[in-house]
Amino acid sequence: MKPANVLTLILCAAIPLNLLAQTGCRAQSNGQNSSGGGSQYSRPFPTTNYYRSPYARPPGYKPGDYARQAYMRQMQQEEEKRHPGSSQSQQVNQGQQSQSAQQGRQLQNAVQSYLGVTPKGDTSKGYTYQDTVSIDGTNRTYQCHLPPGYKTLKNMPLVLVFHGLQLNGSMMMFLSQFNPVADKNGFVVIYGDGIGKAWDDGHAGRGIDDVGYVCKVIDKIAGTVSIDRRRVYACGISNGGYFSQMLACAIPDRLAAVGVVGSTLMQQAAKGCHSNRPMPIMFFLGTSDPLIAWGTSGASTANGELNELVDLVGAGKYGGVDSVLARYGGLMPVPEMIEFWTTHNQCDTHAHVTNEPDRDPKDGTRVRREAYGSAGREVILYRIENGGHTWPGGLPYASSGLAGKISQDINASETLWQFFKTHSR
Repeated sequence: MKPANVLTLILCAAIPLNLLAQTGCRAQSNGQNSSGGGSQYSRPFPTTNYYRSPYARPPGYKPGDYARQAYMRQMQQEEEKRHPGSSQSQQVNQGQQSQSAQQGRQLQNAVQSYLGVTPKGDTSKGYTYQDTVSIDGTNRTYQCHLPPGYKTLKNMPLVLVFHGLQLNGSMMMFLSQFNPVADKNGFVVIYGDGIGKAWDDGHAGRGIDDVGYVCKVIDKIAGTVSIDRRRVYACGISNGGYFSQMLACAIPDRLAAVGVVGSTLMQQAAKGCHSNRPMPIMFFLGTSDPLIAWGTSGASTANGELNELVDLVGAGKYGGVDSVLARYGGLMPVPEMIEFWTTHNQCDTHAHVTNEPDRDPKDGTRVRREAYGSAGREVILYRIENGGHTWPGGLPYASSGLAGKISQDINASETLWQFFKTHSR
């Protein structure tokens, strides 16, 4: 099966779903300071939560191979459930596979790099594990990646990364490629797992306290390793991007800055922004993303094939993309969203515009940077000309006809970190 077709399942749909969570976070427990509290070197790292099946190392394990095979099997099983018989009917056409083969190699390399299990006690490499928190009587999982030397690093920043619809934390780990950025710069990454592979985004309530879940994850990590509570950041793609902005409104006292890929903002979520504290925020939006409303700033250049994303997320019954957006309502177009955040941050509405270097002329995209405000009030938009519903610099997780083009002129994960590290509460 072609990797591009196998991974079509994990497209990050941006169709709005859920209502802004009403439950806020509990205050930090007594006895913990703003930098994580407690001894910086005395906390033993948990030894019971290594990746097990299907990621455990069998006899004769070769680094990355077993994890890659298990991941591909999982994708094939999900594809078969969605389209019975598809795995038998899809045959490799040798004359038309150059692009798919390249994508497959990139995927395999990423899996080998980012899913390999670190031996217990080895702090020379990044360490990835899964853990749980209990919220409203439900145990919820998350993936945590610690940088090399985590046992001796103190007051590490924390980046929360949220997946789109039909993804989970492990898949987001591949898509964003945040782990190597964390390893190089010494910060912790959390990949949340949304119930039903979705997050509250401010549209319609589903009775799940995602905000409370995030607060509990932050508190548990602060009690496990030494993080700096003043440097906690949130970012996400699509549904995860809507949720990241909802967190910016719901728990502004917990976050120092926010990043968004492939989504705008729900009006219902914006109504929950009662704090007057500025929230630095950065956007990466593709002009050929059919799930982005550009409004008067330039309509999406998405083609008909790209509109299949709508069908993929079950919204095709409402008609084309425009009909879907109208059906759901409350979705801010890009200019209105930028105006909301510049007003909220009380910053200059005049944009400083620059063009990013065309680092990869073959990717078919160009990047324009629009920056508003400064000194902790920034609102920054990276407008990806011809970019699709994709993570810039990330993995090719679907065929280009569906997800659109991935800009290689800019790396969203690296750029987000450069932005995050300049901000502290």
